[in-house]
Amino acid sequence: MKKRIVVLSIVAIVLSVNYTLAETKATPAEKARENLENYFKAWDEPDAVKREAILNPSWAENGTYTDPTVHVAGRDALVAHIEGFASGGQTKTMSIVRTTGVDFHHRSFRFGWEMQNASGKTLTPGFDYGEFNDEGQITKIVGFFGPMPKMK
Repeated sequence: MKKRIVVLSIVAIVLSVNYTLAETKATPAEKARENLENYFKAWDEPDAVKREAILNPSWAENGTYTDPTVHVAGRDALVAHIEGFASGGQTKTMSIVRTTGVDFHHRSFRFGWEMQNASGKTLTPGFDYGEFNDEGQITKIVGFFGPMPKMK
């Protein structure tokens, strides 16, 4: 009888631990939110090696980034694109600042941002739409420059 009670106690503990671990596992959207924070940090990181380390766990290997000036496919291409922005003649003194929260549904998200000069003056607003995979890695971002167009 004592052996049975001990075995049942051990089973109860194991089930309790497994239930707690299952409860604390991040959902894809929660993980995507963390990965987006890393994506935002990557745009402000001046060091290319650190930028790549920030993006590696957050951006899917085959993820795509598209804006009016470029379409890049793959993590390495995104790292290189951000490097070009960070070291470019006119753009190296500019920063990208998120201006809204991030809105999620299904495997999609959106957020607003501004490109600002060194003194904080807004040069252009923007809006990005993106998608993420089951692991919460970013698989796609499509950016739009400028304000939303007026209705005609």
